[in-house]
Amino acid sequence: MKKHLFIALAALGFAACAEKAETNVPANNGETEQSYVAVTFTANDVTRADVYAEGTPEERAVNSAYVFFFQNGEAFTVTNKESHPGAVNYVNVASEINAGANGQAWDNVSDIKDAVLVLENYKGEYPTHVVAVLNWKPANKAYSLADLKAEVSALGDDVDGYVMSNSVYLNGNTEVVDAVAVTEANIAKSAAAAKANPITIHVERVAAKVEYPATTNGQLFNINRTIEDTVDTGNGTPEVTEVYAKIEGFELYNDYEESWLVKKINPTWTLGDSVLGFNWNESGRYRSFWATSLDTEFPANKFAWGTDNVEVGGCKYMGENTREWTEANDVRTKVIVKARLVKEDGVTPVEVVNWWGKDYIGEDHLKIVVANTLNTTYYKLVDSKYVGIEPKDLECIVRNPSEENAYEVYFGIAQSMKGEQWYKYSDSKYDTIDIDTLNRELTEVQPAHVYKNGMTYYYTDIRHISDIEGMPGYYGVVRNHIYRVNITKIEGYGTPVYNENIEFETPDKPVDIDTYVAAQINILTWRVVERDYQLN
Repeated sequence: MKKHLFIALAALGFAACAEKAETNVPANNGETEQSYVAVTFTANDVTRADVYAEGTPEERAVNSAYVFFFQNGEAFTVTNKESHPGAVNYVNVASEINAGANGQAWDNVSDIKDAVLVLENYKGEYPTHVVAVLNWKPANKAYSLADLKAEVSALGDDVDGYVMSNSVYLNGNTEVVDAVAVTEANIAKSAAAAKANPITIHVERVAAKVEYPATTNGQLFNINRTIEDTVDTGNGTPEVTEVYAKIEGFELYNDYEESWLVKKINPTWTLGDSVLGFNWNESGRYRSFWATSLDTEFPANKFAWGTDNVEVGGCKYMGENTREWTEANDVRTKVIVKARLVKEDGVTPVEVVNWWGKDYIGEDHLKIVVANTLNTTYYKLVDSKYVGIEPKDLECIVRNPSEENAYEVYFGIAQSMKGEQWYKYSDSKYDTIDIDTLNRELTEVQPAHVYKNGMTYYYTDIRHISDIEGMPGYYGVVRNHIYRVNITKIEGYGTPVYNENIEFETPDKPVDIDTYVAAQINILTWRVVERDYQLN
């Protein structure tokens, strides 16, 4: 059943023309009249079509619904002395009513229908536009439309509600609709007449949503890699191990935690698909599918394999990101796929190591091949005999993660062997070498890739709607869209992880390892666009 809301608002109208402002005389000598305006809210994702999907109950819940009034872009002030002392140009519609026995606000944005606002205004003075913002609390007494559009908002959550605001779109070729017009037909002399011509306000969430479907839970991907163990094989036949990748979690990189409160769009995008690479605007559905996002530093450009990962079947919310990518400034939002290299049983980790282009299994085998390369150069004395460096003398050290190629592992003398006297064989003689010099020289040895306990990660840039590579709309994240990441194929070992707790500054791919993840990313908006593609 429709909920009807009657709220008395005493409006202090602005002067209608310059002459009135100069003489400081209200319209019609201060004579007032009572007017009625009915407002209907609707979530923009409820349009029924194959490319749309409803949000969850939590994503559609409403805890507050502020209606902002404007007269030609300036604040049209209203005063409710009981709950809003002072001159403001908004009212919290949801807090003014009892929506049920529990006294809570509406459970669903689409429940807010035919809310009748009773305006006590100067005769002939009316608002020209309204903006609705849900689940966001104003900090100032009054806002011009420009001030409201300059606000940056957090995304909200399933406790306090996800922030929503007017759907912004282009009406015609040049008119940006970022506030809903109040026409003469909307201003009535009775509640019944107002409800016959309500103002319909389409709202959309300021957040985008990235989903990781549960269908990948426990799924193994044959990465087309086998390893023949050729170290210390003795007289037997070398064992061949087929390596698989098992997805264990996801993370986002280059993701904003805020968005503009009111969506920003640019009319020049209408110059055909050649500008963005896709049809970005549907005025008939009060929708647009591109935006100008924040242009600030990302708040948390670090990630660690072992922490802060979204589980398979989970999701994460983020702000818009449509910033222009350059080779010098990679600002695309990425999905990082946390995985483990395992045997066919899906349980047993395969600790892949790669050195000089050859694969081995296990860090111990890596130390063997490295020591065999160095044992004619570096020595220690054992029972008065020079003995070449041995595997037990070495340790693997992860590169400083703030440096380039953070995935590389280099070598040093093990802590237990640092007290030994070391020698370097050169020009047919053994010269002493101090431990610091020896360690420095060992760090110049070709680094290795060590997938400790099989830990690895892959990543892919989030695709948007355009199918034309190189166009701005090919990549990007826009509010009120769902980006559903379906992994369809994984090829190669990925990027090695040696210490799961190290925070990586940037995702990286080893330049000398062929690796990629192929993904299908479905975009719901709240809208749906399906595609299969492969990224290297």
